[in-house]
Amino acid sequence: MSEEFRHRLRVRYGECDPQGVVYFARYGDYVDIGMTELWRERIGPYGEMVEAGSDMVVAELVLRYRGSAVFDDELDVVIGMERLGETSMTLALRIERDGATLVEGSIRQVCIDPATKAKKPLPVDVRAALA
Repeated sequence: MSEEFRHRLRVRYGECDPQGVVYFARYGDYVDIGMTELWRERIGPYGEMVEAGSDMVVAELVLRYRGSAVFDDELDVVIGMERLGETSMTLALRIERDGATLVEGSIRQVCIDPATKAKKPLPVDVRAALA
């Protein structure tokens, strides 16, 4: 994935805590939304890959908080390839508001057989789309 992927979303009121800022665990949801949209744009419908015999599971999610978002902020989820292995991939993450980084981190996903849950190589088409 030579170019970073960027997906914009807006903070909803229900995602904020009593202090009026985005509840820390919601940033994991934002990462998931960004990953889903990256997959849709670069690879295609996720379900087709699962039907063909491959699935991805999260092995590690690391988030470092640098700032806070509030209700109605527009945020960009920015994803870039850090490492593309034989059976896994690690992606660098940023969540930005107006170009300022609020959250940064990484996500490592492992390819598995959905029937057996055993680790397996990334499909060739997925590897090509992400390389």
